[in-house]
Amino acid sequence: MRKKISITLFFVIVIIISWGFYSSGQEHTLIINNIYTDKQMSKNLIIKVDGGKDKKLGKNKKIVMDLKGLNHKFLIEIDGEKKEGIIKFNLNKSAELKIENFLTDNGDWLKEINQY
Repeated sequence: MRKKISITLFFVIVIIISWGFYSSGQEHTLIINNIYTDKQMSKNLIIKVDGGKDKKLGKNKKIVMDLKGLNHKFLIEIDGEKKEGIIKFNLNKSAELKIENFLTDNGDWLKEINQY
């Protein structure tokens, strides 16, 4: 009986550790959309995700970034003005960040996309 409990406990611990590694190391795709409804309003910007390298994004352009983990901080700089935000991913989800809505504090600036 004691041997069965030890084996069962071992497998439960292995499953819990595996789930933790799976959820924290899963890769998500982030699409950063700098296309405005009024094309003349679009500006060049610099975005930094999780303290990484600066990425420059031109007017009316999109870039795609692959990120690992569930939570990410980002910083957007336009014309010397900086604004921070946080993205929280669900499992098996990707997202599209709409710069125009984010800068105007519109509520739907992050659109979730199913990966599979």
